[in-house]
Amino acid sequence: MSVKSAVKGGRAYSTKLRQEQAQLTRRRILDAARVLFVRSGYPDVTMQEIAREAAVAYQTLYAQFGSKLQLAVELCESEFPHVGPTVGILVAARGQGDPVAWLELMGSFARRLYEPCAEILRFMRESGDPQLLERYREIGRGRLELLQDLGRQLESSGRLRPGLTGRQAVDLVWSLAGPELYEDLVLDRGWTTEEFERTLGPSLKQLLLLDPKA
Repeated sequence: MSVKSAVKGGRAYSTKLRQEQAQLTRRRILDAARVLFVRSGYPDVTMQEIAREAAVAYQTLYAQFGSKLQLAVELCESEFPHVGPTVGILVAARGQGDPVAWLELMGSFARRLYEPCAEILRFMRESGDPQLLERYREIGRGRLELLQDLGRQLESSGRLRPGLTGRQAVDLVWSLAGPELYEDLVLDRGWTTEEFERTLGPSLKQLLLLDPKA
């Protein structure tokens, strides 16, 4: 190997190492921010506190993120890599055209959706920042859009309780399978995620569907 090749290879290795170290530092900052934001709330946490929690220099924190808001936004975005595969559960149920099976899946769907990120969703909702609140509302609108076919399928099935429209049924599912109920029961009331999962689907069926034995 020539000296020139060796120098070039050494530089590439050094660059890769610096990039890996920067990513580790970035992840440590995000983890520290999550701890502090969840514990104290967005308004009361300072960048200095995040730097101390992450054990990085204040200048490093600003070089990575630029502002507390940008840090919060990137933290929230980093918490949702599981959403795509989880949404696939409901997409598959929608394709089967069986609204009862769809309702039975809601407990599993909601648990998988919220278990990794319920604290972050609560933080977004309670942050008081317009950008974070709009991102939270956008997530809610996405859930509502995903459920629209459920209302039509329920109406077509003849199983919907008298007095309920498909739209009202969708609204109830959207609300009861939303993050707030998960937070109330699991984060605040001490339910296990398993208890939440196995309770939600049957509760929705009882609320929305006629008793087949009646």
